Amino acid sequence: MPDLIPNVGSGTLLERVLLADDRAIRVGAVHRLDYDRAVVITHDRWKAEVGGIPQYAFLLATAREVGNGGGDDDEVLLLRVEGTAPLSLERDQLAVREEALRDALSKKNDPSPSIVLDMDLDPFTKNRMSFTGLDCRIIGTFYEDIRDGHQVLDFGHDVDNFYATATYRVFKPIGDGLSALTSFIKPTDDFVQMVRIGTVRYSSTRRRAILAKQSSVPVKVNIQDFIGTKTGMFGMTRMGKSNTMKTIAARVFAVSEQRRLGGEPPIGQLIFDPQGEYANPNTQDGTHLAAIGVEHVVIYKFGADGSRRNVRPLGFNFFDPEQIQPVKDIISAELADASADYVKGFVLADFGGAPVVGETPEDAARRQARAERGRLLLYGALAKADFSVPTHIPEESGRLREWRAMVTMRAALADELERALGEGHIRRYPGNRVIGVERNSLIRVIDWIIERDEAGDLTGEALRGLQSFVSGDPWRSALPIYTQLSQNRRVSGFAKLKPARTYHSPAARVDYRNEIYGELLRGRIVIVDLHLGSEGATRRLSERLAEYLMYRQTAVFTSGSEPPDIQIAIEEAHNLFSTEKYRDELDVWVRMAKQASKLNIGMLYATQEVTGVDHQVLANTKNWVVAHLNNAKEVTELGRYYDFKAFNDAIISHEDRGYVRLKTMSSPFIVPVQIDRYGRALVDEARQAAGLLALDLVQE
Repeated sequence: MPDLIPNVGSGTLLERVLLADDRAIRVGAVHRLDYDRAVVITHDRWKAEVGGIPQYAFLLATAREVGNGGGDDDEVLLLRVEGTAPLSLERDQLAVREEALRDALSKKNDPSPSIVLDMDLDPFTKNRMSFTGLDCRIIGTFYEDIRDGHQVLDFGHDVDNFYATATYRVFKPIGDGLSALTSFIKPTDDFVQMVRIGTVRYSSTRRRAILAKQSSVPVKVNIQDFIGTKTGMFGMTRMGKSNTMKTIAARVFAVSEQRRLGGEPPIGQLIFDPQGEYANPNTQDGTHLAAIGVEHVVIYKFGADGSRRNVRPLGFNFFDPEQIQPVKDIISAELADASADYVKGFVLADFGGAPVVGETPEDAARRQARAERGRLLLYGALAKADFSVPTHIPEESGRLREWRAMVTMRAALADELERALGEGHIRRYPGNRVIGVERNSLIRVIDWIIERDEAGDLTGEALRGLQSFVSGDPWRSALPIYTQLSQNRRVSGFAKLKPARTYHSPAARVDYRNEIYGELLRGRIVIVDLHLGSEGATRRLSERLAEYLMYRQTAVFTSGSEPPDIQIAIEEAHNLFSTEKYRDELDVWVRMAKQASKLNIGMLYATQEVTGVDHQVLANTKNWVVAHLNNAKEVTELGRYYDFKAFNDAIISHEDRGYVRLKTMSSPFIVPVQIDRYGRALVDEARQAAGLLALDLVQE
C-alpha cells in the first residue's frame, strides 16, 4: 500500500520534549479540522483517566508515528480547548436515549425521576453515548528546525498543511511535557535566562488537577523579557498584582547580582509604593522585599529619622543651602496657582548664588551674599509656616555642626544688631564678614532688620550695611512671602507654604533624587514609600523623581553612551497614561512611556482599568499579566490585544488571587498561570544570588 503521508514521524526532538509516554497521554482523535479550529472526539473514561480536560486546556494533535524517523514533515499542532462541539451521530444517540426514557416512563410502576432517569442502559449503548466533542482553537504548530547546526524546537502561529482527520491522534500534555510547552520560547540569538514564575492553572476549580498530581507543573519565563520593556499588570484590587511585581523584582535582582559577579553593570529597580506594601512586611507574604538585605534594598519614606541604615528620609532639608534649588522648585509649585507679581518675582530670584561663567570674583561674591540674605528671609518664612528648623547640619567632612543661617553682614550692622537685641542671637566669626543667625532667633533677627529698614533710624556704616543687606533681588523677592504684604496689600505669603511641610525632612542630607539615582546605579532596589504623604505631595514628589531620572538617563544617552538598565514599578497607571494625559507631550509620565525603551528604562505598570490606559501605551506593552477584571467593558478592550478575547468570560468570572493569563515577549501564546506567592523561598533565592545567608540562618 502506498505511503499516503510521506515522511511523517521523522523527528525525535518532538518525541522527547512533547510526546514521550511520561509527557503526554492519548485522549482522543481529531473529528473535524480546518486551518483555524479542530473538533476533537474523546470519551468520558479517557477524560477521567487524565484528570479531566478543563476549558482552556492545551492539547496536542499529530499525524506522526512515534519512532519512524526520516523526512521533514514532522509536526505537532497545539490546540486550546474553548468549548464543546456536537459530534456527527450525537443527535441519533440522544434520540436513542430519549426513546429509552419514554419507554421506561410508560412501563415503570413508579414514574419518579429517580426511577426513570437513573435507569441502566445496556453497556453498548452507554459506551456509545460517552463520546463527546471538544471545540478547539489551533494556536499553531510545533516543528523541528536546524539553527547553527543544532536541532531546535520551533513554533509557527498557523498551519501550513493538514491531512485527513482520521490520521491525527490527540494527546493531553502532562508533567514535564506540559511544563516544556507552557515555558516554551521561540529560538533566539539573544541572551535567555529562564526563571520560574508559577504553575499551570486551567480553571478556578482544581480538584481533579490536584488528584491527578497535575496542579504543580512549573511555568518558566525568560526574565530578560521584563528588563528594559513595558509590562502591564491588569486586575482588580487584591488579585495579586503587587505579588507579581515583588516576584519579578526578586528575579530581576538575582539577574542583576549575576551580572555584577560577571563584571557587568547591575540593574537598579525603583518601586513607587503608594500603600506601603512593598516596604513593609505583610501577613500575606510573611516577609517583604527589604528582607533581601539592608545592603541591597533602600527605603525612602516621609518622616524617616535615619535611625535605620536602609531607611532614609524622603524629601529635602528646606534649611540646607545645598538643597535650595529643589526646595525653591517645591515652593514655586505651591505658589503656582497665584498670579500675583510677588510670586513671579520669587520664581525668578536666585537663592543659590552659584558663580556665573565670565563674572569677576567681586561679582561672584556679591551674588553669593545676596543669595544668602534671600535664604535668611526664606528660612524665616518657613519657620513662620511651622517648618521644623534643624538643630544640626552635615559638613563636607561628614561631621555634624550646629545649624545656623549663615549670611554676609557688615560688622557695623552686626554691632548695631547685638546692641539692640543683646548677645546670643548671632554667632560672629573672626576674620570675615559672615555671621550665623541662631535657629531660635531667626524671626527676631529678621524682624529687627525689616523694622530698621522701615524706620530709617540707622546712620553711617550701619546704614550702608543695612542698605546693602536689603537691596538684593533675592531679599526683595522673599520679603512678601515673609511679611504677607505686597505693595501694601495683604497676600497669602508663608501661609501658602504649609502644604509643602510634607516634603521637609530635617534629617535629609542631600537631594534625595540624586541619592536615589546613585543607588539605582549600584543595582539597589529602591522603594519610595508614599503611603504617609498627602495625595498632592506624593504626586509631585513622584513626578520630580521621574523627571530627574529621565534627565540623567537622557544625558547619558545623548553623550553617546549606553544608559544603565533601570526598572520602574508604578501603581494606578490609569491616572498616569490616560488618553487625555497622553496628549500632553510635557507630562513626565507620558515622556517616560514614549522614551523609556531607548533610555533602557523598563516599566512595570499596574492598573484596574485597561480602558484608562492610552492605546499607544498598550500597543507598546511587551508583557501582559491579566488577573480578574469585573466588567465587560474592560475585557472587551483587553480582547483587542493578542488572543485575550478567548478568555473574556473566564477573566470576568474567575476571582482567584494570583490566577492570571500571561503573555510575555518571548512566549508565542498566552499561558494560564497561578503566580507563585512571594515568600521566604524567593527571598532566600535572591539573597543567595547576592552571596548572603538564608533568612533562617541569619535569625539563628
